[in-house]
Amino acid sequence: MRLSTVDQLLDLLDGVVAAHERGDRTSRDAAPFWERMLTQPGHPLATTLPDEPLVDWLARGLLGELDGARVLDVGCGNGRNAAWLAGQGAHVTGIDIAAGLLDAVRPRMPDGVTLIPADVLRDELPDGVFDLVYDSGCFHHLAPHRRITYLDRVMPLVAAGGRYGIVAFAQERQPSAADAEIVVSGDTGGGMSFSEGDLAAIFGGALHPLEVRAVRDDVDGTFGADFLNAALFANEPH
Repeated sequence: MRLSTVDQLLDLLDGVVAAHERGDRTSRDAAPFWERMLTQPGHPLATTLPDEPLVDWLARGLLGELDGARVLDVGCGNGRNAAWLAGQGAHVTGIDIAAGLLDAVRPRMPDGVTLIPADVLRDELPDGVFDLVYDSGCFHHLAPHRRITYLDRVMPLVAAGGRYGIVAFAQERQPSAADAEIVVSGDTGGGMSFSEGDLAAIFGGALHPLEVRAVRDDVDGTFGADFLNAALFANEPH
């Protein structure tokens, strides 16, 4: 077959990434990997603590009013951020490919949290728009060519005046290969890293940047690691 459409090109690159042992970790085939990792005793992500920047942004008034807000938690994992957001009065929908993990943690989620097994790139996403869309660790596992798909699907879910927040590996402290190398080899290296400038450029075309910074690892009662960057954007005129 000769390529004639963008979808065919994306599918072809999907095949390159899927063929590598450290390739695609965003489709349902990768669900067992995440279920093992997020329930592994001692793993940093096997925590119930909310992300440091999320707590900080609320305290500083950057998230707006969460009481009654509609929130989408993309790649919610064990629901730690979803549970914290619901504790602030938000109505939270968490999506993740790890259906077994969601089944395990659903009984201990507070009122206001709905967990849905879904692939952010390929499945139908929740209806409507959200006052906050939050992604902690999903985006940096997407193959480079599928960032386009993510942006096309997720950015329209941010309500007018709403917020988009992201936490991702930091290129400044945990460098990863260039995109061109990854799409040829299929090796995502366990996740790609983004500099503060990368995050501002990728999301700043559609949204207004409020803050881009390193994640702090020294704030009690929160999850943070020095190899992460965080960014918060608003869906409002630049």
